[in-house]
Amino acid sequence: MKTSKDIQAQARRLMRLCLSPEGALDENIVRHISDRLLKEKPRNYLPLLHAFCDLVRLADNRRTATIESAVPLVDGEKEAIRRKLSAKYGQHLQYVWNVRPGLIAGMTVQVGDDVADNSIRTRISQMFPTQ
Repeated sequence: MKTSKDIQAQARRLMRLCLSPEGALDENIVRHISDRLLKEKPRNYLPLLHAFCDLVRLADNRRTATIESAVPLVDGEKEAIRRKLSAKYGQHLQYVWNVRPGLIAGMTVQVGDDVADNSIRTRISQMFPTQ
């Protein structure tokens, strides 16, 4: 769905209302704004709601760190990863820990659009690319 520049600007203004000074997303304000849009139905509310939801989804992705490892990580390893990611992205991250044996060894870390892939599987595929 194509949205106009005005709709995008309005969605960004609504999004700024949902952020705390530290940059964390306040879910209660997001819910309140969504409910008000659905209840009051201002002009062009559907494209505005879609644009706003897209911005909320992107902001939520930026505050979620997904860590995949070939084997389960011990608490000390998890804490070291938390410290490094908190130093880079801030304290407001939520962590998702997954075990994916297909990585062979190593791990991948994704925060928003940033991906750090340090798995053996990726290194092997880089050494021997398929044709």
